[in-house]
Amino acid sequence: MRSSFLSLLSLLILLPGQAMAHAILVKAQPDKESIITTAPKEVLLRFNDAVGEEFLALAIVDDKGKRVDAHDAKLDFSDRANLRASVDVQTPGRYMVRYRVLSADGHVVSGKYFFTFKP
Repeated sequence: MRSSFLSLLSLLILLPGQAMAHAILVKAQPDKESIITTAPKEVLLRFNDAVGEEFLALAIVDDKGKRVDAHDAKLDFSDRANLRASVDVQTPGRYMVRYRVLSADGHVVSGKYFFTFKP
């Protein structure tokens, strides 16, 4: 009996579970380190799993440190793995995208990446 319990416990520990994993950024528009020639109207981040609204943040900053997003970060109603914000990118330069989300496992995940606008 005890050996069955230990076997089951070790199997559960070794198997990766969706509820036990941190959210991972799997796609971004504009993409990481991309050079774009058309100004985006929004930034869209896609995670490997739905994320929570608590601690939610998405900011887009130009190379002078000025925010160019509309402070309207939101999750898609039908797919909570998509986080988006409207942006007003007019000046050529390098932009930083910073994000923070709450994973299904309860951990806050944050990160940043850059894209360059060259019209």
